[in-house]
Amino acid sequence: MNKPLPPAYEPKDYEEGIYRRWEESGFFNPDRLPVRPDAPAYAIVMPPPNVTGTLHLGHASMLTIEDILIRFHRLLGERTLWLPGTDHAAIATQTKVEKLLKAEGLDRRKLGREAFLKKVEEFAVASHDTMTRQIRKMGSSCDWSREAYTLDKTRSQAVRSVFKLMYDDGLIYRGERIVNWCPRCHSTLADDEVEYESRPAILYTFKYDENFPWPIATTRPETKLGDTAVAVNPADQRYQGLVGQKLSADFLGRHLDLKIISDVQIDPAFGTGAVGVTPAHAQIDWQIAEKNGLPAIKVIGEEGLIRPGFGEFSGLTAVAARDLIVAKLKERGLIIKEEPIENNLSLCYRCGTAIEPLPSKQWFIDVNKKLPESKSARARQLAWRGKSLKEVALDVVKSGQVRIIPERFGKNYYHWMENLRDWCISRQIWFGHRVPVWHSKRGKVELILVRHGQTDWNKDGIMQGQTDIPLNGNGQESAAKLAAKIRDEKFDLIITSPLKRTSETAKLLNSYQVPIIEDDRLKERSYGRFEGLKTEEILKAHPEIKTFQVNGSNYWIDVPTAETYGQLKARVMDFLGEAKKKYQGKKILVVSHGDTLDMFYAALNDLPDEKAYGRFSLNMHLERYALETDEVYVGLAAPAAGGDWEQDEDTLDTWFSSGLWTFSTLANQPEEIIIKDGQLSINSEDFKKFHPTAVLETGYDILFFWVARMIIMTVYAIGDIPFRDVYLHGLIRDEQGRKMSKSLGNVIDPLDMTDKYGADAVRLALVSGGTPGNDLNVNENKIAGSRNLVNKLWNIGRYLLVRRETEPPDNGSAVSETLAERWIARKMKNLIESLTADLLAYRFSAAAETLREFTWNDLADWYIEASKFENSASAAVLQRRLGRDLLVLWHPFLPFVTEVLWPHHRLDSDSELILVAAWPLAAAYDQFLSGQPNVQAADFSLIQAVIIAIRNLRAENKIPPAQKVRAIIYSEKYAEQLRSQDRLILNLRTGLSSLEIEAGHLAKRQAGWLYASLSGLEIGLAAPDFDPAEQRAALAAEISNLAKRRAAQTQKLANADFVQRAPAAVVDKEKAKLAAIEEELASRQKKFAEQG
Repeated sequence: MNKPLPPAYEPKDYEEGIYRRWEESGFFNPDRLPVRPDAPAYAIVMPPPNVTGTLHLGHASMLTIEDILIRFHRLLGERTLWLPGTDHAAIATQTKVEKLLKAEGLDRRKLGREAFLKKVEEFAVASHDTMTRQIRKMGSSCDWSREAYTLDKTRSQAVRSVFKLMYDDGLIYRGERIVNWCPRCHSTLADDEVEYESRPAILYTFKYDENFPWPIATTRPETKLGDTAVAVNPADQRYQGLVGQKLSADFLGRHLDLKIISDVQIDPAFGTGAVGVTPAHAQIDWQIAEKNGLPAIKVIGEEGLIRPGFGEFSGLTAVAARDLIVAKLKERGLIIKEEPIENNLSLCYRCGTAIEPLPSKQWFIDVNKKLPESKSARARQLAWRGKSLKEVALDVVKSGQVRIIPERFGKNYYHWMENLRDWCISRQIWFGHRVPVWHSKRGKVELILVRHGQTDWNKDGIMQGQTDIPLNGNGQESAAKLAAKIRDEKFDLIITSPLKRTSETAKLLNSYQVPIIEDDRLKERSYGRFEGLKTEEILKAHPEIKTFQVNGSNYWIDVPTAETYGQLKARVMDFLGEAKKKYQGKKILVVSHGDTLDMFYAALNDLPDEKAYGRFSLNMHLERYALETDEVYVGLAAPAAGGDWEQDEDTLDTWFSSGLWTFSTLANQPEEIIIKDGQLSINSEDFKKFHPTAVLETGYDILFFWVARMIIMTVYAIGDIPFRDVYLHGLIRDEQGRKMSKSLGNVIDPLDMTDKYGADAVRLALVSGGTPGNDLNVNENKIAGSRNLVNKLWNIGRYLLVRRETEPPDNGSAVSETLAERWIARKMKNLIESLTADLLAYRFSAAAETLREFTWNDLADWYIEASKFENSASAAVLQRRLGRDLLVLWHPFLPFVTEVLWPHHRLDSDSELILVAAWPLAAAYDQFLSGQPNVQAADFSLIQAVIIAIRNLRAENKIPPAQKVRAIIYSEKYAEQLRSQDRLILNLRTGLSSLEIEAGHLAKRQAGWLYASLSGLEIGLAAPDFDPAEQRAALAAEISNLAKRRAAQTQKLANADFVQRAPAAVVDKEKAKLAAIEEELASRQKKFAEQG
């Protein structure tokens, strides 16, 4: 025996207990559903919310839409799986924990990697528990027994397996490229993780120095310290004949060698049409540099500060350096123009810090390389062999294998994918999937660089170059002293320049008699005909030669007939490249010369050449370096000889692991994910049964972050699509169409709303009025309005229950006996058909509105009210069916209240829980429509129209509700039908004292009567004490007032400033107000004319 229902529905009294019953039933698990063995499978993987956060309205919207789909397909009798999970959200989580540690006076470097990661995991677990509780509060019917986490062991197995496959196929590589670097997060960002914001900036036009032939323009003067070229458009006539030339400039004390190049990407209308090329700090400039063989000079470091070697600018922030440079340019009269502009600033999506484009060695996925022949039959069938990841990801959408809803977002997808660059997948943070690459420790080459001892020519300031001069006594003595100092060093090899002063030094340092190899690449820079001359002699003969001093020694930049520093550095780079391969695990003593070792210093520290001049100015100067080799191991676990290998320090982009989500979550343990014949294999029943998944439902704002990457990674890894449909919902905004933010004070906490109005009301508000891909405005009033619908459903359930308890048992006729019954049966049949079609087509708002209209208007306001005044033997059977089916139809939207009402309305053949009830069949209502073929459901619409017309007449003429009036209806066509339903016309809130129905036409309208005309009939209401003149005057006053309101509203919308500045939603609302005023005014004017 069910407990009686209380008068009011209080969600907090039921929701927690209902959800507990659902979980305990086991029906969230598809394996335990009471479905046919051959029931079709339907699966959705939940977009994993970050473990850092709490539920916001965006999450609530996603959960609501997905739960509607899951509950609907479960009610259809399908084997339904909604797989939940959470995302470790690497950068976001690490940043959050670092802030907490900072408040305690700690940082991750003080803690160390292992201790810091333990703190992060503790935080993630606590946050995870909060998030999953919140997901439950929304009524999400997901299978918690299959919950996944992007950083758990099974997902880690998938990540490492796919990384290895892509590396083995040559799709993952490590290289240096311009990346988006966040100085705050100390990590790279993918291109689509960069946000753009228009901000005021200054476009500076200036000359590098007073002798430079023309000015350049830039918004970032600080990067000009690293310029290596000036670019112009090839069609720009101003610079014809100059392309290919090399110019030098003294930019605030910094020597610049600039090549004049042409490139079609340069806009002749920007500034002067001449642009300084900074390969290390702009993506376009990097591409131009690669095409033209330009060097890249790093000016800004990873901390966002100017790097060492740039004089007074070093150590400054980029902005501070800009200010100082501009001030100095002004002092020298080099600034030509300062022009305010709007600049599209690149920002970190996570912390809002300005992005610095920097060259960095990172791991990338090559999206343009052709895929190797797949061993997957599915992939061969789809002709993916020989195409790049980019091409395959485009093909599956263009061919319709993956459908994007709404369709217009397909164009966005194509544009993004067609312009996709190689994906940088490495991040310089500690929390996340560590790159599964191990570098050989034994592979490092230890270099000890030593300059030779002194010669007489060193002492006398004579240019030596490659002239073969031996050590002097002082040189021999200093070499012997150094040998004693480093006696404990056990070199494997000594490599020396073949010149006497270096070979002699090498022999003196060879305490253990290791092999000595002479290498011409280690010779000193050749100074040609100037060798053997003193500095004073050279400068006197050639005053144009630029020199500078370091530790008392002269350094020569460009010397006629001498070898250039560029040529010298090429020798050094060739030596280092060979050493990496030839001397892995060895300790090498390199004995060479000052200029040569300066270029070693530049190469090993990634510095511009000029920053290394004079580093080895002193004889016997020694420095140590570890030269990394290219020997790596890529695998699922560390190599067997673990002590000889070090794992890569970087972690993977979060979207790498999220991109594997649909198939990795369908493995239940790591052992089910294996690499077989060069293809990923998921050996689980879940994968066989549920993949590809049915739909990915997510926000349009992560179409590129996540959706595109899932397609890329899945088609590569398993040779199949991840899902058949992509449904994109819009963003949730406030009532004015603004983004919700704490600063605006317009944030709505969904959990506060569920506490206040119930989860069902929040869910309904989040789908009502929403369409795919469009933003939805939500405020508390909307949620309160949805709560009213929940209460209406509760009251309908209570009424039908009371009615059934006071009516005879439902063993009456199933054939409807009244017009109202046939009409509502037809309405319900049509509702089931349209609702089913809407949900299958993802038309959630349309489905909810149709259901709301039926419930509130058709059922409650018409059928139930009509049934109170009818005696029908078929009413009990029909109402039992209506009550039962109405709850099932509402269940996907309002799961809690429908479950509470279900025990009171389910049929004997139904399940105990509505959660697994059967979806209504439209054909079930055919039984109520059989018999009386001449009586149509449309006939009831005539009665509705008459009742509405009478109500409107009363309202328009301000007849008090309590005042009863007499009515006469004239109709030749419908008289008999109207007489059969006169009881309803009299009683359904028409306020009639009596009703006469005349079979004929109205001859003449009578004074003191109100009239309304419908097709085929005329209605007259007798109005006691009705004064036509008074009524006409009142109507005239209404028309005047409405005309004034229309003028004011029209003037408001004519205000261009208001229309341009106000949010679009506000403007649309004001336009709707004007339309409503005009409609009401037209109605009153028509009535005024009729009374004339």
